[in-house]
Amino acid sequence: MTIPPISGISGAAAAAQTSAAPAAGGIAGDFGDSIASALEAVSEAEFNANALAEDVAMGGETSVQQLMVAMTKASLSVDMLVQVRNRAVEAYQEIMRMQI
Repeated sequence: MTIPPISGISGAAAAAQTSAAPAAGGIAGDFGDSIASALEAVSEAEFNANALAEDVAMGGETSVQQLMVAMTKASLSVDMLVQVRNRAVEAYQEIMRMQI
């Protein structure tokens, strides 16, 4: 069984080198936007859980099951956010340990 050679790699590499500078700024912006939207989602989940807790405490129409689901979602969101932060700090520390 023969495997055909890959063609056109040099053309793709040249195109990637010419567009690398503009793309780097876009990637950083996309990453920042992703982090900001993730933080907003965690904050929204916490606010939602707090609002449901107040409604249950005041005898509103929210059931205890709905409250527990919202609190669990908020808790898992915060846990994931903490893990992402820990990984980012570890990556930063690893980069700082690199010898130049």
